[in-house]
Amino acid sequence: MNIWGVTSTQGSQGLNALKGVEAAQSTQAAMQQGVAEVHDSVTLSVDAVRAAESTGDIRFDRVNAIRAAIADGSYETPEKLDMALDRLLDRLGG
Repeated sequence: MNIWGVTSTQGSQGLNALKGVEAAQSTQAAMQQGVAEVHDSVTLSVDAVRAAESTGDIRFDRVNAIRAAIADGSYETPEKLDMALDRLLDRLGG
């Protein structure tokens, strides 16, 4: 990054900044890769749900109970949030 002083009208630039067509191509490639990754994840998730449905591994009574608790605001409790935060910190820490 170049710093030209406090009165300069120049913006900052990264050391390896791309310009023009190169930047557009780079952005387009990154977007396509991101879309492909999301598509793959969604496909895997849908396949997993279909497999679970066919084997009876999804407890729809439990799913519906959780949906109702989320809708009425009783699902999120301080204890559940603390547990989720502890698990997140454990994963990040080790």
